[in-house]
Amino acid sequence: MKNVQYPYYYTPELSNLQNLIIYCAEKYGDKTAFCYLNKNVEVKKSYRTFFEDVTSLCNYFITNGYSRTHIAVLGENSYEWLVSFFAIANSNNVVVPLDKESDKTDICKIIDKSDSAVIIHSDDYTDEASINKDIALINMKNLPEIINEHKCSDLSFYDNIKIDNNALCALFYTSGTTSEPKGVMLSHKNIICDTIATSKSVRVADPSLLALPLHHTYGFVAGVTIPMLIGSSVFINSSIRYLTRDINYAKPEYIAVVPLIAEVMYKKILDNVQKNGKEKLLRKLLTISDALCKAGIDLRRKIFSGVIDGFGGNLKILVIGGAAIDPEIVRNFSSFGIKALTGYGITECSPVVSTVRNEHYCPESVGTIHPGVDVRIVDGEIQVKGDTVFSGYYKNPEATEAAFDGEWFKTGDIGEIRNNYLYITGRIKNLIVLPNGENVSPEELEAKISGDIPDINEIVIFEKNGAIVAEIFPKSCDEKVTSDIENRIYEFNKNLPVYKQIREVIFRDTEFPKTSSKKIKRTQGK
Repeated sequence: MKNVQYPYYYTPELSNLQNLIIYCAEKYGDKTAFCYLNKNVEVKKSYRTFFEDVTSLCNYFITNGYSRTHIAVLGENSYEWLVSFFAIANSNNVVVPLDKESDKTDICKIIDKSDSAVIIHSDDYTDEASINKDIALINMKNLPEIINEHKCSDLSFYDNIKIDNNALCALFYTSGTTSEPKGVMLSHKNIICDTIATSKSVRVADPSLLALPLHHTYGFVAGVTIPMLIGSSVFINSSIRYLTRDINYAKPEYIAVVPLIAEVMYKKILDNVQKNGKEKLLRKLLTISDALCKAGIDLRRKIFSGVIDGFGGNLKILVIGGAAIDPEIVRNFSSFGIKALTGYGITECSPVVSTVRNEHYCPESVGTIHPGVDVRIVDGEIQVKGDTVFSGYYKNPEATEAAFDGEWFKTGDIGEIRNNYLYITGRIKNLIVLPNGENVSPEELEAKISGDIPDINEIVIFEKNGAIVAEIFPKSCDEKVTSDIENRIYEFNKNLPVYKQIREVIFRDTEFPKTSSKKIKRTQGK
């Protein structure tokens, strides 16, 4: 569709997470809110049940004198994790989501830095939670008993719990690709405003599947609060190991993913096509499908029903965020009849700043700026202002001061706005400044090279002794493959300014280490 302006979607105006669970309980009642597999048996929880479980756990916290207490949550994605988050926040306490993939030392460090006094943990993370003997522990397996003992289902329960919408509600720690994690202070207002603004721009579908880790704002907002607003039934995927199984079981219409998951999904399509020797047929069908669409005839989901069946048969919307992705993958998902919508966000902005809207098509961009969010570009840097912007880093005034220019949050990302669309071109911290004063964006080179050379799995560009170096994880370490990559990079160099040319290529036989949000840790050349 032509990228013209069209009205925002209707979204209720809510003030905090209390409002959200009350609204959902009243509007959606006995409709399934969350479901999951427990020992291969499906468990369903309605919106009314979710409200009652959250409210009962709130009652427990209040009865036991918890107020403005920092309570950490540690465990795999689960219904109990979600009940814990909402109950902590809605009882005027502060939730600290912990990264379950961190080692014990890092978990202990975050617990200490966040001033957490209690940890709610799953059974699988008892050892990690028990590191600090001074911290009170609540095992998630005991939550049903606690909830039953403090049962409360009255909507008026919250009349006596006044929420300061601007006060600290959740403390999310950044994953940090180049630096130590910092505690991002988010309020009820931050989270609910981002949920509403994103929902006005993008309409997700029902049912949906939660695939991203909940300790990241992207997973929590895109996978939970946004689907809740439209009354979507959310299937909870507890681990990426079971993602394929859960997609085929739940048959979702909507999933939010990071680029790595989208790339794996896309590779699965290509592998099946190659396995059956149908590469030429696929290219022909893509050409026919795209031509029909331009003529106003949309047969994509019929033509590529076999592809869609590989993702449960119902997948319509795939939101992709968290890092850059090859626009060709976005285009081809759309050609298959699956709307792939890219977006841009950062934890400090709760997190979503922009998205490509449902009826827009711009694979190279990260969409249009959300309503209520202001963005400006200063010396190439994206800066953001609005109700979704955090208040600062926990107990880190120096970092907080450095992050703001007045009311404007300096994202550290490099980008530009063209025709109302936001484009990301790099990260200031990753920017290579050569001895001759020239600046090189490694992300720009990485995107171009990996887009041109299909035999590259992952690539990181860095500077060594004043020269540009490419470290590559190839799809095969076969000498013929690596030699072909080097030759193609030599040809690629011919179209680059001298200072941007790749002077050395290093091959590795394992993938790059990554953060829990699947971003490559950029430690090369440092």
